[in-house]
Order: sequence, then structure tokens, then C-alpha cells
Amino acid sequence: MPVEQVTILGLGLIGASLGLALKKSTSPPRVVGFDTNGDALHRAARGGAIDRSAGTLADACSGSDVLVLAAPVRGILQLIPEIASHIEGETLVTDTGSTKQEIVRVADSTLPRNAPFVGGHPLAGRLTAGVSQPAANMFGGAVYCLTPSPNAAPWAVQTAVSLVESVGAQPYFLEAGEHDSLLAAISHLPYFVSAALVGALAAQSAWGEMGAMAAGGFRAASSLAEANPQMWADVAATNRDAITRQLGLFIERLSSLRDLVATGDDRLVDELRAAQTAHQAWLAQRGEGPTTVPTAEAFSRAGGWMDRFRRR
Repeated sequence: MPVEQVTILGLGLIGASLGLALKKSTSPPRVVGFDTNGDALHRAARGGAIDRSAGTLADACSGSDVLVLAAPVRGILQLIPEIASHIEGETLVTDTGSTKQEIVRVADSTLPRNAPFVGGHPLAGRLTAGVSQPAANMFGGAVYCLTPSPNAAPWAVQTAVSLVESVGAQPYFLEAGEHDSLLAAISHLPYFVSAALVGALAAQSAWGEMGAMAAGGFRAASSLAEANPQMWADVAATNRDAITRQLGLFIERLSSLRDLVATGDDRLVDELRAAQTAHQAWLAQRGEGPTTVPTAEAFSRAGGWMDRFRRR
């Protein structure tokens, strides 16, 4: 489906960066922006991320071929029923939320048939690493997860793929439940580990002295604690089981390391070396770019999904 107008609902870092990326694409669509935060709306307009700002949801949805819900997870869940009555004609609805199962479920049961939903989640590390300025190249080379609703029409899936590719990202198809399970390990767990590390140290009486001595290692391990707490509480609320499981596995491994340290067990070095080897293998897999390995698999899986939708 030709995309002439895209509306972005939510103009924080992700939404504004998406607008900038779309405006830099080969065939840029008209980009309409909506945000309940007037300052965010004005910044996006001044920065060139949007062509026009909308004052109401009805105005934002009017005439758009694609609606992108770029709010936090709970905001997305609130937006879905609010936009349902304002959608005109065949419109792709997608999002950028960090969890997918609950969002896909609500969208599938709420949106009208002319508004198929294809969930989205850009895995651009810079989006969660303390960067505050939107950038047109934010998605370049990033894996961009797509989790179509079971009822999504083939044209909607293909439109989502084209949108992702137009901003320089690589589409990676997953079931919503698989997405949430995997992201609980590689994205959600690291945040909670970082928050727990800072919390454990800050609660000690020597925290002042520790802070004065802390350098690069602590900064690297604790940086994720800077992320928005409410956003992460929302992520936890919509991916409770998977995050709980990953935290449990991590606690077991941490307890094992504690026991090896406490007893002076020589096997400690083997455990540490195994972790180092696994990390080095992961880095080697990634090669020169951040998506060298997933890209090939992404296209393979994408082909399978597209075949499945074409057969329907």
C-alpha cells in the first residue's frame, strides 16, 4: 500500500527520531504528530520531525495510512481503544512498545477490521542508553521486531516491512509471546540488574566513599539505572512472568558465584572464564555491525511469515 501520510502518536525520543528518519527516507511521507505534552509537540515541529501537529486524536487519525503508537507501554494500551473510532479506511496500526503480548491482544480485540495491527519494537540500543536528542539515524542497522496480530492482512504486514526498511532498520518477525520471553532476558533483566546494583550500594553507609572512588566499571554496569522508572514499571507489569523467570535464573547464578567466592573454590575461575568466552563469542558473531547475524535470520523468518500471510 502506498504510504502518503504517517501519524506518530507520542513524540518522545523514539517517536521524534522515527519522524526524522521518515523525512530522510527515499520517498518521505507527510508526517503528522500528536502528543498530549505540548512541549514535546513543539520540539518535534521545530526539529523537523513532523510536518504538521494535530490537536486531537480525531485530527491525528484523519487521512493517515499508518498510525504509529510511540508512547510508553501503558500509554499504548490506553491509546488503542481511544483511536478505534477515529480510524478511516484501511489503515495500518503499529507501535514501538517494549512488550508485545498484551498490546497485540488488546489491539486485536479492539481495533476495527479496516485497521490491522502489526506490533513493532526497534532494538536500537541508543534508545535506552541515556541519549536524549532525537536523530534521523537512530534506527540505522538496528533489528526492528515485528509481531503481527493473527488477523493482520498481508498488505498490512508488507506495509510494516516497507516502513521499517525505509528508516534503515532490519525487520525481524516474532510471535508476541516469543518476543516478550526473549526480551525479558536480553533487555529487561539487564535493567533490573543495574537498578539492583545501584540500590544495593546506595543503601550502604559507605556509599559516599564508594561513589567518590567509582570509575568506568561501575559507570558501565550502572548506566541502565538512569532509564525512566515508570516506563520500566510498565514493562514489568506487562511481562511479569517472563521477567520473574529471568530474575530467578540470575539469582541462582549469582548465588552460585557467591558460594564459590565464600569457599575459595578454584572452580570460580572456570565460571568467570566461561562467561568471558560466551561474551567474546557473542561479540564475534556480531562482526563489524550490530546486526550481522540476526539480519540473515530475520529475512529468512520474514519470508516464512510473508508466505503464511499470502496463503490466507
